[in-house]
Amino acid sequence: MKLIQGQLIHRRYRLDRRLAQGGMGEVWKGYDIELGRVVAIKALRGDLTNEESKLLRLRAEAHNSANLAHPNIAALFEYYEHGGIGFLIMEYVPSDSLADIYRSRGPLDPIELLPILIQTARGLYVAHSHGVIHRDVKPANIMVSDTGEVKITDFGVSYSTNQGQITQDGMVVGTAQYISPEQAQGLQATPQSDIYSLGVVAYEGLCGHRPFTGATPVDIAAAHVNDPVPPLPDTVDTQLMNFVMSMLAKDPRDRPVNALVVSRTMAKIEQRLLDQQVGQTETIDPNAPRPRRIISQPHVAKNLFSLPWAQDGNSIADGPEAMNRRDTL
Repeated sequence: MKLIQGQLIHRRYRLDRRLAQGGMGEVWKGYDIELGRVVAIKALRGDLTNEESKLLRLRAEAHNSANLAHPNIAALFEYYEHGGIGFLIMEYVPSDSLADIYRSRGPLDPIELLPILIQTARGLYVAHSHGVIHRDVKPANIMVSDTGEVKITDFGVSYSTNQGQITQDGMVVGTAQYISPEQAQGLQATPQSDIYSLGVVAYEGLCGHRPFTGATPVDIAAAHVNDPVPPLPDTVDTQLMNFVMSMLAKDPRDRPVNALVVSRTMAKIEQRLLDQQVGQTETIDPNAPRPRRIISQPHVAKNLFSLPWAQDGNSIADGPEAMNRRDTL
């Protein structure tokens, strides 16, 4: 089945414009005529061989995305199959990807980059909490709006701990430039695998290039396994540098324990850098004038001896002034 512009899917979703076409399917900008909103429609291409395995993967993506309701994850609205073709109806994100931003601008100021990484880590933590590993965290799958809001997209190769086996044992899944060492070796991905990939994204954003390159994807994947990570430039904040390098540890056990730790640690670094930038770190000047201290005393009658306590023969020391001194002790 060939998809064409203007076609109505499920008697509800209109195909308006093809946005992308890849090895597994194609993505359209569409319109939900029932709810009156723009949507993204991901469809399995009809000219593929071995369509059943591709359809299983699309079903897995729908299953893994169904319960991931979070501001930093592009929402899945519906999954629909017709005539052997699967359709994912998703939130439309009219934003540039982080890959687009990197291409146009190169390295980013950490104060601009950190909020993107923090939001991505938060979204990943929610996915991981639901047993879903993205397995393909990269700038192209991180959408950034003009106001700085982040949406993680494309759970097409994600893995869920409660789903059946789809990929064969030992099969490498992911993008070579951002793949974790364990994924490159065909081992099972874990939340720490996504943290490694996010570390590569952070590395690229800080210095303008990825840590490893090679003539082929196999060479790059092998470098993730075997080669030490080149140091970040000395201009990068030391604490931020050390934390990103910990995300890129070869052994998953040496990486941050979860993506929530990643988001919180980066948020603390961001706050410190902001304080330094805007000069909010206060310095106390011992020579600066001190504010005046005003103490108010209670009113005392002029004719002291006309008061009852004076008539009883008590001294002034036992009167209101003495009482005031006792109150202030």
